[in-house]
Amino acid sequence: MPDSFFDTALAFVLEREGGAVITDDPKDPGGLTRWGICQRAYPDLNIRALTREQATTLYRRDYWEAGGCDALPPAVAAFHFDCCVNQGLTTAVRFLQRAIGVEPDGQFGPKTLVAVQRKPSLDLLTEYAAQRLNHYGRLPHFTTYGLGWSRRLTACLAMALGINR
Repeated sequence: MPDSFFDTALAFVLEREGGAVITDDPKDPGGLTRWGICQRAYPDLNIRALTREQATTLYRRDYWEAGGCDALPPAVAAFHFDCCVNQGLTTAVRFLQRAIGVEPDGQFGPKTLVAVQRKPSLDLLTEYAAQRLNHYGRLPHFTTYGLGWSRRLTACLAMALGINR
């Protein structure tokens, strides 16, 4: 898959994650965050000094590649990447697996890929979005962050559908 799809998905994520702004919201379980990279996920990383290039490397390796995005249709890859970042890799893979009707084990493998290839992207994205929204609604911080999460999800779906054209 061309890097342009990663670049499109990354630009979306970086914008939603606040870019270079450093945050440390006491209500956010991720803790200190910059470029969307949080201290909880990377406890040995100097988050305050994190560069965009370093964040890009982490996103490509730990979310895009680890999530199997290179093997997915572009629209699905962009949507899945955002979910990997926002809701965690294992959770994102489970949502993808539920959306395609395979046993949700949280591991991206050949069965998942074959099932993705068999399902029309629009149908897959619709169900995947529903899985994400349902999960958000069950989180204890939904009253605080739910509207923002819902906006992000809607914008992400629109971005992915734009790629699909």
